[in-house]
Amino acid sequence: MNFKKGLAYVFFATGIGFLINLVTNFVLPRFLSIETYADIKLYQLYITYVGILHLGFSDGMYLRLGGKRIKELDKEELISEFKTFKIFQLIVDIIAVLISIVLNDKVLLLVALSILPVNVINYLRNLYQATGIYDLYSKFTTTNNVMLFVINMVLLLIVKTDNAMAYIIGNFVVYILNWLLIEKVIKTKIFNNQKGKAKISYLIKDIKDGFLLMLGNFGSVIFTSIDRMFSKYMLGTVKFAFYSFAVSVEGLLNLFITPISVTMYNYLCNNNTREKVHKIKNVLLIITSIILTSAFPVKWVINNFITKYQEASNIIFILFAAQFFSIIARCIYTNLYKAEKRQNRYFFIIIGITILSAIFDAIALFINKSNEALAIATLIISFIWFVIGEYDFKKSKYKFKEYIFIAIVACTYLFAGLVFENAIIGCLIYVIVTAICLAIFMKKETIYLINEGMSIVKRKLKSNKKD
Repeated sequence: MNFKKGLAYVFFATGIGFLINLVTNFVLPRFLSIETYADIKLYQLYITYVGILHLGFSDGMYLRLGGKRIKELDKEELISEFKTFKIFQLIVDIIAVLISIVLNDKVLLLVALSILPVNVINYLRNLYQATGIYDLYSKFTTTNNVMLFVINMVLLLIVKTDNAMAYIIGNFVVYILNWLLIEKVIKTKIFNNQKGKAKISYLIKDIKDGFLLMLGNFGSVIFTSIDRMFSKYMLGTVKFAFYSFAVSVEGLLNLFITPISVTMYNYLCNNNTREKVHKIKNVLLIITSIILTSAFPVKWVINNFITKYQEASNIIFILFAAQFFSIIARCIYTNLYKAEKRQNRYFFIIIGITILSAIFDAIALFINKSNEALAIATLIISFIWFVIGEYDFKKSKYKFKEYIFIAIVACTYLFAGLVFENAIIGCLIYVIVTAICLAIFMKKETIYLINEGMSIVKRKLKSNKKD
């Protein structure tokens, strides 16, 4: 599947996911108690850590198949490798369940039970991403989001429960259903119902090839969640709920970027020339600067409808500013490390960034024991990550005028969001300054992006007329 078509598929799934998450992320905090919301977010935080339990198996497959077409691959080998992965994860799951039973922790038990379905789903998503099967990737992403939305709304509006365990069990049920669905489709559409035998050789080879990348990816997960851990265990449940709410809203911004980060690896495996990478970076920079505008309507909604979470407003603006830098790092630099098979370098960078993040979070809380301090620490670390990427990939680094654009837009955004209490006034200031900067510093790229958007719309309208 070509890059633009694949991007369109993932953008569609992301659009659906954005609408669903927009409702969920505002409705749940509005009607649930702060303590219940905090427990749900704690479970979801733990789920982000279960990826380490495949020990790099999934990443080894991801690296080996990156840039290849699914038609070129041996189906019997694929199903044998997949079967080996499932057996391996089943054993890990059983061990984790026994440990959680001994600890007598209900949340950990549900996390343990989620290991197999979550890691199988992510394994298959990695397969789709590496080989460019974006239509299936988008379908299952959409299905997962829809199911989560339905079950949350049923529990909230029909059952009318404030019991955190009900929502956590609901999340677990969705993981199971999505796993069964995604595996059934892949067996018929990709594996053609072929049989295969599990082999320990796959386990050894894939873990060996993917272990460092897995550690790097896990380090990235730690980096993006360590501030929440500090908030939970240093500031308490209520503060953690506020910070988790801010991170959930920040996740809406990430949904816009997902199509690019998902499709970029397969694309960069075959297209990593200086000109192409630099062009993509500029387009991504423009898109991110536009998306930052969404923080202002969020502030207005919080101030008028979810007033009990007003304390999260400034945190949201600071975390969005951090995304201005980390999005470039995650979408471009992370995928370039993988595409160029520099996972060793990627591993050491992520580990270093994660350690720095822990140090900066500790210093931030020592200076000012608040969620805002943690968010500022995250912003500083995101900027450092961005600078390291610019250094490592000098051939495609930004030009001086683009650095000026980044500095003005980032400073204006923080000024308009943190200084002005009125979200509408702040939004107008940011939009005007950003529009002027786009016209002065990024005119060529902005025109290109507008033309591409218009051509996509025209093609879509033509195809609808033919239908």
